[in-house]
Amino acid sequence: MKYLFFDIECCDGKHICEFGYVLTDEQFNVLDKECILINPEAPFQLEGRKDGRDLYLTHSEEEYRSSPIFTAYYEKIKQLIEEKEQKIVGFSMNDDAKFLNTACKRKRYDLPPIEFEFFDMQKAYQKFFDKKPSLENAAKELEIPVPERLHESSEDALLTLEVFKQICKKKNISPNEVLQTCHSVNFGGNLNKEILYLSEHPNQFSKSKVKKIISRFVKSAKPQGDIIESEFTGKKVCFSALYEQEQPVECIILMQQIVNRGGSIDFKVSECDYYIKHDSDDENDKHSRYHYISQVSQDQFTKVISFDEFLTMLDLNETKLKRLPVPQVVESQSKQCNHIEETHVFVSLGEILRRYGIAP
Repeated sequence: MKYLFFDIECCDGKHICEFGYVLTDEQFNVLDKECILINPEAPFQLEGRKDGRDLYLTHSEEEYRSSPIFTAYYEKIKQLIEEKEQKIVGFSMNDDAKFLNTACKRKRYDLPPIEFEFFDMQKAYQKFFDKKPSLENAAKELEIPVPERLHESSEDALLTLEVFKQICKKKNISPNEVLQTCHSVNFGGNLNKEILYLSEHPNQFSKSKVKKIISRFVKSAKPQGDIIESEFTGKKVCFSALYEQEQPVECIILMQQIVNRGGSIDFKVSECDYYIKHDSDDENDKHSRYHYISQVSQDQFTKVISFDEFLTMLDLNETKLKRLPVPQVVESQSKQCNHIEETHVFVSLGEILRRYGIAP
């Protein structure tokens, strides 16, 4: 068994300009280490970004621009990641997975997604030390020397390896015990696979991830066959956020039933006709949807119904509900991955050859 540590750098927070990795054996002996420079075919926006975070790169823009584009390295990266008998480890790996999804689904590339399981040392650090630091700060707090070329992707991958080893040492636990706290999966943006995985592993996704999955489902859900006329036809329904978090897949199944009956799902209580109440909804919780209902006059608010009442209106009971299949949806490409408008630029023949890994 081997470990693959990898890290990705972007020119603008979205487009890959660097892929670095470290491959080790089971005892963490380094077998291979490489930093791959990639022409991102996108503007470099390192400062003054909307999220307020500046980006740092260790190579010049000219070096990246003169490198091949992502398609030239796609097969190598895919084979590296999909190698059997290895565990993939990174730091803030959800971002890296998202960068790979974005690259594969760019209109001009249109590549099959790279799906993989991974382990995130940032999540592990948060679990054991109750903090969510950057890679640099995690290393400093664990008294690990920070390399001079921080943000060079292969060096960041190597630093992630050291963080992993130090967590094991500080907590006196095995690598597998650390990995059990930070497992995740990248399905390449495939919503149906994410919902199915959520149904089989209900505690694997964070609250924010569950919220995104439900939101994506609602945007894509369509009636399964002819509309079934009911009390929900033409109506908007809002579920308790507690129900969405505690029973997300069951919630998705019931949302599909609403859509099948000509209704729609909305997350704004003020715009809905029905609110499905959770037994633990608290009107004093100012951040809850139910709090809004408790604050408006009786003739203005959405009709509140209990879960049992809701099932009765759908002509369902607990037994019938358990027999309903998990719905499948078809997402448009733009919903699976945020595409960036491609700009037309004039390039030399030498630049075209370099893009595809051919030295002019």
